[in-house]
Amino acid sequence: MDMEQKPAQFDALMTFLDAETYEEKLEILHRMQFELNDYLIDTMAVSLDVVIPDGDIDDRYRQLKGCLEAKKRYEINRFR
Repeated sequence: MDMEQKPAQFDALMTFLDAETYEEKLEILHRMQFELNDYLIDTMAVSLDVVIPDGDIDDRYRQLKGCLEAKKRYEINRFR
């Protein structure tokens, strides 16, 4: 695949996957909110070891956001 043919969200997804804190991931997710599709949500969810059930894209966004918020609140960040 030619670099010019990357999906528009590719760079944002890579930034999400590379983010070191859940806070950073939440900020990136928020910025991508209106560009999300099922593939992006599934990829992000897999990177977090969670499953977001199929359904309305807005519901899936809210579920993924909720998972990130819970991880931010209740899990010790491995980089601290």
